Amino acid sequence: MPATPSTLSTRLQTLVKGPQFVWWLGHLTMLICTAFYIPYWATFNSKAGAHWYSRAFLGALVSYGVVVYKSFPQIKFEAQFLQSMLVEENVQYFLMAVFWWRSTPMIAPLIPYAVFAFFNAINYTRTSILPAIFPAGSTDPKASHAAGLSRKIQTWSEKNHGPAMALVAYVEVIGVMGSLILGAITFQSSFLSPIVYANFLRFRYFFSIHTRNAFAVIRARLDAKVVGNPKVHPQVLKAYEIARGAITRFGMAAVQQPAAPAQ
Repeated sequence: MPATPSTLSTRLQTLVKGPQFVWWLGHLTMLICTAFYIPYWATFNSKAGAHWYSRAFLGALVSYGVVVYKSFPQIKFEAQFLQSMLVEENVQYFLMAVFWWRSTPMIAPLIPYAVFAFFNAINYTRTSILPAIFPAGSTDPKASHAAGLSRKIQTWSEKNHGPAMALVAYVEVIGVMGSLILGAITFQSSFLSPIVYANFLRFRYFFSIHTRNAFAVIRARLDAKVVGNPKVHPQVLKAYEIARGAITRFGMAAVQQPAAPAQ
C-alpha cells in the first residue's frame, strides 16, 4: 500500500526536532544580532550595543557547537584524539567564538561568522525548510514557486560562495588581526589577543586555500612597496625583512593532522 502523505504539521515537527534546525537557529541568531549591532558600531557606540555583539556569538556557539558535537559525540582525553579534534576547522571556529564572545566588541570578527551563517542559513532553507513546507509532488501552486526559488538560491550560492570565502580570508588576515593589534596598542584589548589569533590564522593558512592566497597577495603588495624602493630607509627595510621572516617562521611551524590509528 502507498505510504500515507505526511501533513504539514508532521513535517514541521520532524524538522524542528532535528539538531540541524538548532544549527540553523544559531546561524539565524548570528545574522539578526549582527544586523542589530551594526548601527551601534556605525555610530561609534559599540559599548551600548555590546549585548547584541555577545548574543551574535552565542548564536555562533550554538551552531558550531552542534557541528562539533555531531563530529565528536564522545570526547576522549587522549593526546591523539585531542590533537585531531583541535585541528578540525569547526572546533577552531567554535573556540574562537568563545574567545570573541568574551572579548571587547569589534565589527571585524563578526564578518566571517556572519558570512558563513548567511550561506549556511540560506542553503538549509533551500534543502530543508522549503521542502518541508512544499514537498515534492505537492499539488499546491505555491510549490512550483518554492522550487523555482530553491533553484535560484542554489545558483546564487554556487556563484558567490568562492568570492565570499576569499573576502572572509582577507577580513580575517587584515581586518581582524589589524583590529586586534590596534586594540592592543591603544589598550582597548589584551596584548595576548593578537597572539591567540595568530595561532588561529596559522591553522587557517594550512587548511584554507583562500587564506594562503590572501597572505600571498598581501606579501607581494608589501614587497612591491618596500623591497627595492629607494625611498624606503635601509633601517625600515631591515625591520620589514626581520618582521617578514619572523612571521614566515611562525606560520610555517608544523601543523599536521595526526596519523590515523592502526587498524
